[in-house]
Amino acid sequence: MPVAVPRLAVPFGTGLHPATEAARAATERWARDLGLTARPESRERLLETAPARLAGRVSPHATYDGLLFNSDWQAWLFLFDDEYCDETELGADPSGTVEVTVWMLGALEHGVAARHDAFARALADLRSRLAALATPAQQARFLGAVTAYLYALVWESVHRQRRTPAEFDEYIRMRRHCSAVPTCLALIDVVNGFELTEAQWCSPALRAAADAATDITCWSNDIVSFSKEASQSLEVLSLPTVLARGYGLSLQQALDRCAAMVHARVADYFAAERPLLASGDPALIRFAADLRHWIAGNLEWSYETRRYKIAV
Repeated sequence: MPVAVPRLAVPFGTGLHPATEAARAATERWARDLGLTARPESRERLLETAPARLAGRVSPHATYDGLLFNSDWQAWLFLFDDEYCDETELGADPSGTVEVTVWMLGALEHGVAARHDAFARALADLRSRLAALATPAQQARFLGAVTAYLYALVWESVHRQRRTPAEFDEYIRMRRHCSAVPTCLALIDVVNGFELTEAQWCSPALRAAADAATDITCWSNDIVSFSKEASQSLEVLSLPTVLARGYGLSLQQALDRCAAMVHARVADYFAAERPLLASGDPALIRFAADLRHWIAGNLEWSYETRRYKIAV
């Protein structure tokens, strides 16, 4: 039975980086030169996804080098997901997924691709470029988040292989990691040209705001990508399906409940950002503003991109 996918909105907006078009051209060259778009269908996926547009939306005030890095990282994530995850047989093969994550972790940790794999080469390139943009502490945050993302893909593949739904609490926790959103939030200060101290990064207030922003982004994506996933993925693992199976809901009821959860989490974000804004600390205030850019920018891009083929 057809479902009506809820239209989402948040009560704040974002801009677009003035160098977005330059980033688009640069990212397309980078992906081509590293071999990520050697197949015509991969190139078409990149054009449909428009990762530079996402980077321009979520980091409208980034440094130029930061914007380019963010754009290339978004391209890597989406192309990697298409090649190895949701829509391929490998995405339901835990042993094969483990093997791929080992290649990627080697490139991530050492900046050298041990295998002739385009994604490992591209990740090694990103790792080397990060050293010129980020302090050792910032690099460690990003590397930790990417490692968690890669391990979470194994969790996804186990559920797809077994065709078993995740429990609600398990899904909420693991969705944060397999979404790769924490990797992107770990880059916020890097791409925008400032630095949070370790105490600031680990503070309960900032963690609460970042968790809320992550959940909003993840659950929103589960809604806007639902039709694409239902038609193309081998096994849909998303919040609407978890809600439907876990609570005996129809898919329409599950989608509507998911939308209500997104709106409730936006209220949580407002509460979580208050101590950051009240702190008087320029870095914390800047980070809160950029979290808003991530929430609103990701949603705006979701309706702009051709990746999800949403009728507007």
